[in-house]
Amino acid sequence: MAKKPSKGKDYPTEDRPLECSSCRKAIAVRYTEVSGGVTQHTIMCADCPQLEKRLHGIPLYDEKEGRGDAGLCCGNCGTTLAHIRTGGFLGCSVCYDVFGDLLLGELEAMHKVSPRLSLAKQGMPIHVGRAPGEVKKLSPSARLVALNEALTESLGREDYEQAALLRDQIKELEQSDYE
Repeated sequence: MAKKPSKGKDYPTEDRPLECSSCRKAIAVRYTEVSGGVTQHTIMCADCPQLEKRLHGIPLYDEKEGRGDAGLCCGNCGTTLAHIRTGGFLGCSVCYDVFGDLLLGELEAMHKVSPRLSLAKQGMPIHVGRAPGEVKKLSPSARLVALNEALTESLGREDYEQAALLRDQIKELEQSDYE
């Protein structure tokens, strides 16, 4: 009796799932991993977090072997680390405290966040913008020229209140120069 040829070499059609094994979306990627002479096939959706981890070389939690921190869960809402790692959301505000350090380490390993963020978690301040340059103090003569230009501009706009303030500043500056 002859066997029917299967459509896929190592993928029997009876065992092939129609959805991602991690997040239950439609399959799009067939991932094959060979380690130590053992071939492991995984079928996943295109945007599966497990696929991202495998492609970037981040070690996955293996529930069969019981290693890793996936047994960790939030005492407030019951969300597990395994749920979050497979693309689930954090359940409550306490989850940020419970899983924060673990998730931050994984995100840094994937280069999704700046390593400076871990410094901020340690209490060190971080500044991500540009540092302001040294503020230079204007010389009295340059300030006098700027005030006179502003006075002329205010008079041209007929803003006499502003012009009076500028006139008073000019008088103060001129008196301080003579002293």
